[in-house]
Amino acid sequence: MLLPKLSASFLRCNTTTTTLLAFFHRRRLGHLLLFSTSTAGGNGESPSHKPQFLVEYLVSSCRFPPDKAAEVSKPLSHLKSTEKPKSVVDLLRSYGFEDAHLRKLVSLNPRCLCHDAEKTLVPKMRAFLDMGFSPSDLIPLILSNPSVLNLRIDQILLKIEVWKNLLGSTDLLMKLLKRNEWFFGCSVEKTVLPNISLLRDCGITDERLATIVRKRPTFITQRTESLRALVDRVDELKMPRSSGLFVWAIQIVRMVSRARFQAKMELMKSLGWSESEFLAAFRKAPLFLSVSERVMRRKMEFWVKEAGCKPSYLALNPQLLMYSLEKRSIPRVRALEILKSKGLLRRKSQLQSIMSISEQDFIKKYVLCHKEEGPKLYKLYTSGLNQPTPLS
Repeated sequence: MLLPKLSASFLRCNTTTTTLLAFFHRRRLGHLLLFSTSTAGGNGESPSHKPQFLVEYLVSSCRFPPDKAAEVSKPLSHLKSTEKPKSVVDLLRSYGFEDAHLRKLVSLNPRCLCHDAEKTLVPKMRAFLDMGFSPSDLIPLILSNPSVLNLRIDQILLKIEVWKNLLGSTDLLMKLLKRNEWFFGCSVEKTVLPNISLLRDCGITDERLATIVRKRPTFITQRTESLRALVDRVDELKMPRSSGLFVWAIQIVRMVSRARFQAKMELMKSLGWSESEFLAAFRKAPLFLSVSERVMRRKMEFWVKEAGCKPSYLALNPQLLMYSLEKRSIPRVRALEILKSKGLLRRKSQLQSIMSISEQDFIKKYVLCHKEEGPKLYKLYTSGLNQPTPLS
């Protein structure tokens, strides 16, 4: 666009072609000289592109190895002194940061040394404390999410408020922060809040949403369009939105593609289920689809061939396929067999009910309650928990 404007200007002034060419030759020469100067600076001739004073400061103040100090200094070539880096380091030290913490933070986020400590960082530190974080929380919080120091304070407060309300406590939020480096990079306005709104429209309570987010935090950070497509898939499978398992069904279809879902259905059909039984089992316990094919075959073999269950019973009680064979199913079934053989199994509880109770309750109700057989049975039962083979 520059050339036409210049040409028109020169024509209006009756400038000759020779004058025009001379003008562009001068501009080209100026660009070449500028390029030459920049190249010389890149070769170490310009101190502004290689802030040796900053390298020396990082080595002396944070115990950086010289080569690492030179590397992290590259994005900071515009700094003219150590004034800002020193104020940032001093502030962080006042909150308990040690050399190792500082090296990690600066390596991950060198630009944090460019902040005005008093105007930018102090308000953020105070905000964290005001939001319920303890002083000891600040180090792991910042090291797990180094980009937080680059955000505006209003952005930080909004993210923390939304996630804290969702999870229910500062402690749970702190655990999530420590595990997930992406936390402060996720947009609350564009992703998290629209997803929460969508799930609430599906009838999912905040309590159920909090339960899945604690275990799968990325569930709520996926694109809203993707989440809406998953909701549609679960609707297609006729999972009632009123079911408390609706949110877990969404998570499962997120993990299991349509092709894998079909493959799992074919697997269960080969093991004795009908298609309708498979879909009914999914609606009762969607998480059973997270079991691998190898493990599923082994579990079905145990329950059908050794425990004597019909495939149709397992389809009605798919939760049985989610328990660990070695840690729960095999030891409990063997203990029940011993009690039955001695005529001591008087209760007519459903197998699913027996398998679902806690370990403490099972031992109390089915093992130690028998005075004569209790100690021996307890020894056999606990030995079965520590070996992969069935009890004999």
